[in-house]
Amino acid sequence: MKKKNVALVFGITSNYVFALANTLIGLVKHNKKFWDDIIVYYDTMNDNDKENLNSITKCTFIKFSEKEYLKTIPQETLMKYSEACFYRYECFNLLKEYKNVIWNDVDILIKDDISGLLDYAQETGFAATVSSTGFNNEANFFKLIMEYNMYAPLYNSGILVLNEKLKRYEEMCDWCINKTVEYSSILRWPDQGILNLLIQEFDIKVDLIDINKYCCHPSLDAFIPTASIIHAYGDAKFWSDINLNKKFPEWEENNSRWLALSKEKAIKLKEEPLVSCIMSTYNRYDHLKESVDSILNQTYKNIELIVVLEKCENQLKIEKILKEYNDARIKIIKNKEKLGFPLSLNVGIDAAKGKYLARMDDDDISLPERFIKQVKFLEENPDVGICGTNAVFFGKYNSEIGVKTNAEELKVITLYRTPFIHPTVMMNADLINKYNLRYDKDYFTEDYELWSRAVSCFKFANINEILLKYRCGDDNLTSGSNETKIHTSHKRIMKNQFKKYLDLDLNENEIEILQGRKNNFEVCFNFDESIKLKKTVSEKIIEANKKKEFYDPQMLEDVFYVSQFNDAYYKTSIIKKVVKTMIRPVYGRLMAKVDHRIMQSSNSIRGELNYRIEKLEKELKGKND
Repeated sequence: MKKKNVALVFGITSNYVFALANTLIGLVKHNKKFWDDIIVYYDTMNDNDKENLNSITKCTFIKFSEKEYLKTIPQETLMKYSEACFYRYECFNLLKEYKNVIWNDVDILIKDDISGLLDYAQETGFAATVSSTGFNNEANFFKLIMEYNMYAPLYNSGILVLNEKLKRYEEMCDWCINKTVEYSSILRWPDQGILNLLIQEFDIKVDLIDINKYCCHPSLDAFIPTASIIHAYGDAKFWSDINLNKKFPEWEENNSRWLALSKEKAIKLKEEPLVSCIMSTYNRYDHLKESVDSILNQTYKNIELIVVLEKCENQLKIEKILKEYNDARIKIIKNKEKLGFPLSLNVGIDAAKGKYLARMDDDDISLPERFIKQVKFLEENPDVGICGTNAVFFGKYNSEIGVKTNAEELKVITLYRTPFIHPTVMMNADLINKYNLRYDKDYFTEDYELWSRAVSCFKFANINEILLKYRCGDDNLTSGSNETKIHTSHKRIMKNQFKKYLDLDLNENEIEILQGRKNNFEVCFNFDESIKLKKTVSEKIIEANKKKEFYDPQMLEDVFYVSQFNDAYYKTSIIKKVVKTMIRPVYGRLMAKVDHRIMQSSNSIRGELNYRIEKLEKELKGKND
């Protein structure tokens, strides 16, 4: 692989984003581009800051995952210097991709051209500055290490220039890490101490960088006018020392530009509707980071992620996973007692500040464009209270979950099954709160019950595009002992709707023959009589709606396929034989793969397959006639 020429490398923790921004502003202001890439190692950084930094100049951001060796460093040392000081070890590995690698700390002011740094390290492969204060190597440590020359000159680690001519550079990162562990308890100036030992261990002849030009301390007034880089090493920083702030107004000018840039972004975000994504989790965390990442990485940026932690044995562990993100967009709510899923979702809704409320489960994955497309749709359709999307199963089984999109059809569908795939929905908060819509803890199918009430308040919609990946695993593929509760809850919701919207008191058999969760015809012995029952109750529904006028009459008829019910059709023995022996067993095997719990929240598969079966039956009938 052909190497690139130059990488400029920086390393920061999240609280030093502003300092990096100042450095980049000075770099671009005073230099023609002489680098191929700017690489930024970081611990945590939100997408807004990355976008703003990229608007100054393009950067490559590399998250510095927690390293085991850092656990050996005394806490007081890490607090004083932060883990970012160790990021510079990665520069040796970067020599595998770049001919030249330049590291600079970010407590600097770039005030002139720095491309002259490429003149260094061309012979030896390693360039640094010698301490201007006359310190020796021993100052890096709290104790002498007799295997090394402790009174050799001290090389500063604030600026390094590396070149591919450096011998054995492939070994150096690991060597530094190992020595950091070995001497962690006696490191005073930690990374700098290890680098000084490295110079001796690998017998490196250091090319000396002009300290007064490229690493000039703010106190050296004689050299400041001609310096390209002012490096505020020590305790006094440009942002914390009033005298330095006055002495170097350019740093404050750069900082003002960064603040303006951030403010512009903040204003833009404020103009965009806030989306509150609501997730509740109980005990499980295996796929939590994937789900959270999929929300934080949405192309739509003005979001908050509210995670309600149910009281459970893993509550603290889950909280720790979320806090490690160090992302202000994540709001954690810990239940002090076990509330159950419906009430936990209500806790999230009540805490939400957004114009729109998005649902998300702790093991699914939202595709990056999900929020931006749902927000656009809801902004353009203010009479729609809930908008779902298409989805795809992944994991143990893989298949697309279809959705209907017509508002009147979704209204009718809600009579016998859920119209939405629950974790895909986004809701208009104003409408949800206007009608006081919350999940009901007394129903095992809490989402379907909520939709059954919401259907009388506003329009429903679905975007017929896959915007969520719905995980299928052993933990969510079987409803097990809960199947009876789920099915009973589902039928209870249906019964309530028929009474409320059509003033019909349907009996158990009538509800069962209409429900959209299970295909009773699959194992039906009294097939003809069951078809007649479905025909009779469907006609009863059509007639009731003529009085109540709650549903679109044509859509109601189309959804229940009343026009297809006739004796001659269902008495055709050839069709029945073909359907039962060829089609329905295939249907049954497919349904066996997808458990009742998932079907309860995505019954559109079942509806679509029923439609295809009936369509094929009709085609077979035509051929037989």
